[in-house]
Amino acid sequence: MLDRLRAAGSVAVTVGDICCEADVVAFLDGSEALVHAAGVVGTDERRVRLMWDVNAFATEAILRRAVERRLDPVLTVSSYSALFPPTDGVISPQTPTAVGRSAYAKTKAYADRVARRLQDDGAPVVVTYPSSVVGPAFGTAPGVTERGWAPIVRWAIAPRLRGGMQMIDVCDVAEVHTRVMRPGQGARRYVCGGELLGFDEMIDALQTGLGRRIHRVPVPAPVLLAAARATDVLARHVAVPDGLSYEAATLLLAATPTDDTATLRDLGMQWRSPRAAIIASVRGSVADARRQQLGDPVP
Repeated sequence: MLDRLRAAGSVAVTVGDICCEADVVAFLDGSEALVHAAGVVGTDERRVRLMWDVNAFATEAILRRAVERRLDPVLTVSSYSALFPPTDGVISPQTPTAVGRSAYAKTKAYADRVARRLQDDGAPVVVTYPSSVVGPAFGTAPGVTERGWAPIVRWAIAPRLRGGMQMIDVCDVAEVHTRVMRPGQGARRYVCGGELLGFDEMIDALQTGLGRRIHRVPVPAPVLLAAARATDVLARHVAVPDGLSYEAATLLLAATPTDDTATLRDLGMQWRSPRAAIIASVRGSVADARRQQLGDPVP
């Protein structure tokens, strides 16, 4: 990824541990603003301690240090899971921080409360809340959403469910963070929900990208939730695929919409189609797999 970024301009790399205060201080020295997006994302409950160390405590430390040094803006990337479930059925910038169901959601909620307290004190902290991010990876490993649907693509079989999920093109997420990096704008919160896709719509997009039919098997909601609970128990002992957690199942079945009005208005944006991003992502993965089978390097 760094090599691809260098093609656009100079990139200076500082190596350090985000959980080490001395490294954080050294990193912030001489900085004018901060974009904090480091986090442990996933459903593997064996990494609970790491999630708390990185997502919660390290985030709190770097945000406070950045505010002390009067950086502007101080941008931190949260997740809409930190606001789920919303009290009024819609996730918006005014939605209170949730308690969190999974270890991941709990740690993101902790960091969100820290950021909001700093905002209340007048600090120029900006918080973004992306939903399920889709689209081809930019020189990195596949994202958590793509890893979640990987078994469906691999086996060409999927459950048929009544549900859906907010999904957003990764290019839109990047554009949001580019546009908010302006000093003097004060504290802000931006929900990046994108578009609410029904589960069948998502499978349709996967099918188009795959270029073959995906068979669908009806699965009642109680069966899905029971299987997800069992997966959570199993995840305490072994690694399981992303997307099979109880939290993911409840998010999917709830089909909770987001209110992105402020984001689109303030930043002058329109969302791209997440369907197109899903199709491009799957086609890219299929092409990479074919090149690997032929012995060609994957960029």
